[in-house]
Amino acid sequence: MQKVKFDSRAFVPIATAILSLVFIGVGLNKFGFWDGQPTPAFFPTIIAVVLFATSLMCLVQELRSNQASPSYNKNELCVIVGCWVIGLIPSCLLYLLLWLKAVERTPWKVVILIEVFMAVLIIGVFVIWMQVQFPMGLFAYIM
Repeated sequence: MQKVKFDSRAFVPIATAILSLVFIGVGLNKFGFWDGQPTPAFFPTIIAVVLFATSLMCLVQELRSNQASPSYNKNELCVIVGCWVIGLIPSCLLYLLLWLKAVERTPWKVVILIEVFMAVLIIGVFVIWMQVQFPMGLFAYIM
C-alpha cells in the first residue's frame, strides 16, 4: 500500500470541492434545477457538479503523487492581489502588458494593439454582451 502524503497542493481541490458543494446547495435550494424549463441555477449547478467531480479526482491524484513539496513564488500572488486591489479586468490587462514588455520584449506597437484588442474583447463580449460581473476590487467601494 502506498503512503498517503498530505501537503499544500491538496488544499486547492479541497477548497474547490467545498465551494462546489456550496454552489450546488444554494442553486438547488434557492433557485431549483428544473421547473418545466431550466431555472437560473440549471447551468451553474451542472458546472458545480462537474467541479466537484474533478476536485475529488484531483485530490486523489495529489494524495497518490510522489512529487516533492511545492515551492511558491511570491510573484504569482501579484495577480491575486491585483484582482483584489484594482479588479480582475485591469489586473489581467496590466499583467498582459508587463508580460509582453518585460518578458517577451514585444515592440510597443504590438503591445498596444494586443491590449486594445483584449480590452475590447473582454469588455465587449463578457461585460456588455454576456453581462458577466467581474470583481471590481477596491474601486467598487470608491465608486
